[in-house]
Amino acid sequence: MSREGQPSIRGIKATDQNTGRPAGEVNMEPAGAYPAPVRCARKPRWVVAPPSSRPTTRRASDDGDVPQRRPGIRALDGLRALAVGLVLADHGGIPGMAGGFLGVDVFFVLSGFLITSLLLDELGRTGRIDLVNFWIRRARRLLPALILMVLAVAVGRQLFSPEAVASLRDDAVAAFFWVANWMFVADKTGYFAQGSPPSPLQHAWSLGVEEQYYIVWPLVLAAMAVGLAARARRRKKRATVGAVRLTVFLVATFGALGSAVTAVLLASDSTRDRVYFGTDTRAQALLVGAAASALLVGDWPALNRGWSLIRSRSGKWIARLLPVIGLALLAAAVHLATGSAREFRGGLLTAVAVAAVLVIAPVALDQGGPVATALAWRPLAWLGGISYGIYLWHWPVFLILSGQRTGWQGLSLFTLRCAATLAISVVSWWAIEQPVRKWRPVRVPLLPLAGATAATAAAVTLLVVPVVPKSGVSALDASLPPGVSPVAVVSPSPAEGVRPARAITKRDPRRPFTVSVFGDSIGWTMMHFLPPTPGFQFVDHTVIGCSLVRGGPYSYLGQALDQKSECESWPGRWTSQMAVDQPDAVLLVIGRWETVDRVNEGRWTHIGDPAFDSYISAELRRAVDILSFSGAPLTVANLPYSRRGERPDGSLYPEDQPERVDEWNTMLGKTLASRPDVRVLDLKNKLCPRGTYTADVDGIHVRSDGVHLTEEGVQWMTPWLEQSLKPPR
Repeated sequence: MSREGQPSIRGIKATDQNTGRPAGEVNMEPAGAYPAPVRCARKPRWVVAPPSSRPTTRRASDDGDVPQRRPGIRALDGLRALAVGLVLADHGGIPGMAGGFLGVDVFFVLSGFLITSLLLDELGRTGRIDLVNFWIRRARRLLPALILMVLAVAVGRQLFSPEAVASLRDDAVAAFFWVANWMFVADKTGYFAQGSPPSPLQHAWSLGVEEQYYIVWPLVLAAMAVGLAARARRRKKRATVGAVRLTVFLVATFGALGSAVTAVLLASDSTRDRVYFGTDTRAQALLVGAAASALLVGDWPALNRGWSLIRSRSGKWIARLLPVIGLALLAAAVHLATGSAREFRGGLLTAVAVAAVLVIAPVALDQGGPVATALAWRPLAWLGGISYGIYLWHWPVFLILSGQRTGWQGLSLFTLRCAATLAISVVSWWAIEQPVRKWRPVRVPLLPLAGATAATAAAVTLLVVPVVPKSGVSALDASLPPGVSPVAVVSPSPAEGVRPARAITKRDPRRPFTVSVFGDSIGWTMMHFLPPTPGFQFVDHTVIGCSLVRGGPYSYLGQALDQKSECESWPGRWTSQMAVDQPDAVLLVIGRWETVDRVNEGRWTHIGDPAFDSYISAELRRAVDILSFSGAPLTVANLPYSRRGERPDGSLYPEDQPERVDEWNTMLGKTLASRPDVRVLDLKNKLCPRGTYTADVDGIHVRSDGVHLTEEGVQWMTPWLEQSLKPPR
């Protein structure tokens, strides 16, 4: 996702004759050059200079493979474009590409390969590694666009859902200091979970992994070189670059194996996201690339000039076959992978890293092969040149350009999102990234400047973004009944001990008008946000995640969940609760869980299926019989339209589709038509006065998450609710 550069020494702006660029700057943009390094003051070498290998190498064009061209490994830029395209396809919900998240692993392998090649090349040329200059180049390349993107998200936070930006302050600070992945681990963020809107900075986790590698790996490599040099001096010998390469290869190989084993051992349904975000489990891809570089790349400048390091005919055949195999393996993984814990236990991340290196190493070593030529196609390589900006900007752009906001979905929405992302990325590249990379201050210490810039950006973010109490799953855990599925619990509420009323053991003519309330999480939020109601006493019997339908599993927001055990016993529980309450009126709030896809009689089905409709109707009649048996008037609320979330392609999940809501309300009306003693509470018309979903009614924000009522919404609705429940005089 990034490219490496060599800064000018002591503020001198030497210019390369071929490119016109500052002579120390490495450019991995299409047709970019890797100029010869500027000579610097001689310092003690850690290792001896290797013998020149230039006479033994040949250009790819010497064999008639490709015509003469400007220097640069354009094929690797093209591979970057494919990798970022996979990520965009996954986040855009393109069918058949559910494993597009593996494009990040391709980036990791490529980064490990390039960074190790550059560090070993510097060690061979100068005998040592300038760590400070390396880190300055990394900061110069990565920080400007990152800071711009994060500040843009902070300023435009109103464009995202309140749930998505609830932790924006923490997310931004973690992104600025390259620890976003560990913050998401600490917060138990679900990368693959779809129960709540993700943070617009969630994609910064991969930048954290890479930057941690950029900090640690050069130190490790330098320590290996210094250690070998000290050992050689004790033996009155001199350390060689070859010895360092061998040591780097062994350390990277064993490190990759250790990381892979850690991922396999940690992977479980409860730790899947820990494996996905963790640096220790994702380092395997970076180290696989590093090992390939240490083993295979003996002359990095020659590769940058398009020379082939493979001289034998059989070697060329192998180098041209391996990328085909690697691409086929990557394509299969992208098509089949879903990110399950089982796949991680089976070594998915390791397999993808190996497949990626089968493409990266051969196309770098032999740039005249067919795969390398295809990847070096100019439009593809140009996209790869700005892939870092595309990756940075695509996620907030995709969240802003939602199906609800645009009215589009599928390929049309994906095209719009990609076009907007590309436009912003190009502006970022030319207006911010390139000018900063070309800036060569003489008197400013750049590494402290980078740290001060990140700290300043973090401070600005803390000033701009207000403190918001986190809502959603994490805020509810302490106040929920045992066994509540997190994906089904989305509405903030007071603690479970705060109940709007207590059960009545004996009918008292002097007591307030008593209403027993039964239902699911929509009724639960109504009762928990209920303001003082003089003359009324509400008895709350709602249970989150439960309704009339029993059995399962069921699908909610794209996730298969098992039915809670307490949902199965509602007939007996309601009967006993009615006997204790002896209410003056009864309110039933259901319907949300009747619209989800569910396994019934051994097969997946949903409302609208005649057999399933017959089952639901029978359960509804049973519920009406139980709740009206005492003679207290029963009111059943119909179901309003909802929009809990969107699929990646902008379409609605089945339970949010208006057609399903209409089917349930129609069934409810038909079932209650033969019961004149039962009334319907028109919650749909109250919350959706225009006949479509809306989060705001009469200037009041009535929905917190697309399904449940806000506290303000309940207060606004309470007088109407009281009037609807009072029997006519």
